[in-house]
Amino acid sequence: MKNRELATLFERMADILEFKGENPFKVSAYRKASRIMGDLTQDIEEIAESGTLKDVPGIGEGMAQKIVEYLKTGKVLKYEEARKGISDELIAIMDIPGMGPKTLSILHHEKGIGSLSQLEKAVENGSLIGLPGIGEKKVENIKRGIQLLNQSKGRMNLGMAFPLAKRIVETLRQKTGSQKIEWAGSLRRMKENIGDIDILATGIDREKITYTFTHLPEVREVLASGETKASIVAEGGTQIDLRVVEEDSYGAALQYFTGSKGHNIRLRGIAKSRGIKINEYGVFKGERKIGGKEEEEVYRALGMAWIEPELREDRGEIEAAQDGCLPKLVQESEIKGDLHVHSKWSDGTSSIEEIAKAAQKRGYQYVAICDHSKSLKIAHGLDESRLMKQMEEIDRLNEKLKGFQILKGSEIDILTDGTLDLSEKALEKLDFAVAA
Repeated sequence: MKNRELATLFERMADILEFKGENPFKVSAYRKASRIMGDLTQDIEEIAESGTLKDVPGIGEGMAQKIVEYLKTGKVLKYEEARKGISDELIAIMDIPGMGPKTLSILHHEKGIGSLSQLEKAVENGSLIGLPGIGEKKVENIKRGIQLLNQSKGRMNLGMAFPLAKRIVETLRQKTGSQKIEWAGSLRRMKENIGDIDILATGIDREKITYTFTHLPEVREVLASGETKASIVAEGGTQIDLRVVEEDSYGAALQYFTGSKGHNIRLRGIAKSRGIKINEYGVFKGERKIGGKEEEEVYRALGMAWIEPELREDRGEIEAAQDGCLPKLVQESEIKGDLHVHSKWSDGTSSIEEIAKAAQKRGYQYVAICDHSKSLKIAHGLDESRLMKQMEEIDRLNEKLKGFQILKGSEIDILTDGTLDLSEKALEKLDFAVAA
């Protein structure tokens, strides 16, 4: 799907326009379009082909034209024009976590910083301190952001990797008839940043599985394709590797390729002490295979309960499994509410009532509306007068709702002098506050 590509393009467009000091409403429109594209579950190409782009909430005529332009040409002229004079090195700095376009604009115009190496040097020599809005804490945050960027190069965040893998696995199951297809690796362990995505499958027709995999619509490039292995590059440059294994080895292979490395090393040590061997092909006693079809068989052979993939980091989970005291993971059904939601009052896409109804459908008991405070004008932040009116609307809605409560909140900016962007009097009326 092109949804993610469009979300990225619109977000980048907003960054560039904000960096240039363009109209805040224009910047906000692109950020809103980015969020809509990122949240959209239906394929944007299908929507465009059916002529119903105008029916997507929040997408106006101008943005719809840009979407169609991108789907037809792979480019958006307005973006290409905005990019003129903005180097790739400058764009790369925008990817630093916590580095907003406004801060980058100050660094660029005050210090001439135009590359990551120049920024790193300025951070180390302390020359940024004293620039407008930049103190020691801000510099420390920039330094931490650079470290995070360097650590995550060539990686994908979980929020992008999970939907991509889920979509591919569901398509493979549907088109091949094999239900034993799952993602493994760090994605199955739900790590925050993912490198390559590993997918494991088993089925009667191996060639059909690998052929289907290499001909998915998400494929940008086929790196390798054989009867039991295939590798592709998908949207966003993410490499996805597929392995098709024998059915009686599927559980052992799933355990092995899920990892982590430390977890697996510990398991192999325990297996050796028990006189058995475990690998991606199964559990063996001498030359005799004694398990491996199901993942649980691997752990059972080692005298322990099956361990949730999210726990497999060699941080005490093996000892807990041996002692029969593994912790229970939090289930989605146990989440009772959301304490940070933005509405149409600032930069959200839904009304408070729509948010409340959607939260109720999820089984939530409460939701906190935390729109931006007044200093964040680019996101239509609420001044205290608008905040009071919003509270009145929340009171009216709470009178109608049964078994559900909307909490009065705010995402309050911390100003450069350390004070909050909201008076004590207004703060006292809030149920919940987020300081940012």
